[in-house]
Amino acid sequence: MPNNFQVKFQEQIDYLKQKTNLPTQSYKDITSRQHDRAFVVAGAMKADLLNDLHNAVNKAVADGQSFQQFQDSFDDIIGKHGWLNDEDDKYKAWRAKMIYQTNLKTSHAAGRYKQMTSPEMVKLRPYWRYRHNTIENPRIQHEKWNNLVLPVDAAFWRVNFPPNGYGCNCTIEAINERQLRAMGKTKPDTEPAFDDGERSDFNSAPGEAWFPDLNKYPEPIAKAFVKETMQDGVFDRFVEETFEATEAIKTATRTITAKALKQSEVDKQLKRISTTEQYPVAVLNTKQQELLGVSTQTLRFKQSDAVQQIFQSATGLVGNDLQKLFDDAFLIVRTSTTRILVAVTLTRRNFIAEIEHNTEGLFLKTLNTASASEIKQAKTMGEVLLSKERK
Repeated sequence: MPNNFQVKFQEQIDYLKQKTNLPTQSYKDITSRQHDRAFVVAGAMKADLLNDLHNAVNKAVADGQSFQQFQDSFDDIIGKHGWLNDEDDKYKAWRAKMIYQTNLKTSHAAGRYKQMTSPEMVKLRPYWRYRHNTIENPRIQHEKWNNLVLPVDAAFWRVNFPPNGYGCNCTIEAINERQLRAMGKTKPDTEPAFDDGERSDFNSAPGEAWFPDLNKYPEPIAKAFVKETMQDGVFDRFVEETFEATEAIKTATRTITAKALKQSEVDKQLKRISTTEQYPVAVLNTKQQELLGVSTQTLRFKQSDAVQQIFQSATGLVGNDLQKLFDDAFLIVRTSTTRILVAVTLTRRNFIAEIEHNTEGLFLKTLNTASASEIKQAKTMGEVLLSKERK
């Protein structure tokens, strides 16, 4: 008989489903924040194996499975694919438990993070309280943070939103002014130092962001990753969140035009209300890299640039396959050592994209509709790397 009293945690389910499968040899292949968009199991390099494991985790969360139920599915999957055949049963059980616990804890935390950062919740409960719950082998630092109360937008939470390590059972509780006073506090605590140089994983809020270094992967895998994340609504959510950040900046700065908005002010406000996220929007093949004279295969879009773009126009950002910026470009002009203009037709409209190449990589700066005269003018602005008849 189904348990009709078990309410599904939809935000947790959605977080796991939106992840894209990414083969990895080691858990160190991607960083903590990159786990938000990539489903990985260390050593699982085959696509079919990784897909089955991802589906098993999704089902465990959606159906509220116990560890034993998940382990039964795990054993069937590794038997089917011949994975871990050389390992003993004890090691296999340990791997199953790690996959089960890590994914359930981080996805639950990500779901909670999404709930607790909604504008409605922040208005009602503007403070977060750290709760230390580990009984056996507690981490001393986590014990010190017990009952720490800080504003929702404190930088501390960007790094120390639990879980803060394997086996960490700490949680965060959203509280209001009345609950703050009930703790004997008249105001939030002073934000503590939290730079833990030894912690290379679990060092960001689950669900806050970001993506793996796609330059480490073969072009087909990198392209498949970008295509899936562009199609499953993740990029649309990124743009939506940027719209919200833009509106918040407008309110905070009372600035309504892009020309009047200084980059320093954008950065200042983003630190308060958002993150300096970067989104991979296209992958270059070898010939395209050679044409542009770059060594990176990934085109990224910074949220700070997205804010500037949206102040002008969001046309072209949503509903278009930005991989076509390079695959279907009919004009590419290098205007300086760091700037490139790309003209392309998207959904029957001509656009000019401004690309920046610097020591950090390749970045989409702007994407705006372009008239015939603007395209003609672009040809005179520098070295023409590519020019061909439009389709």
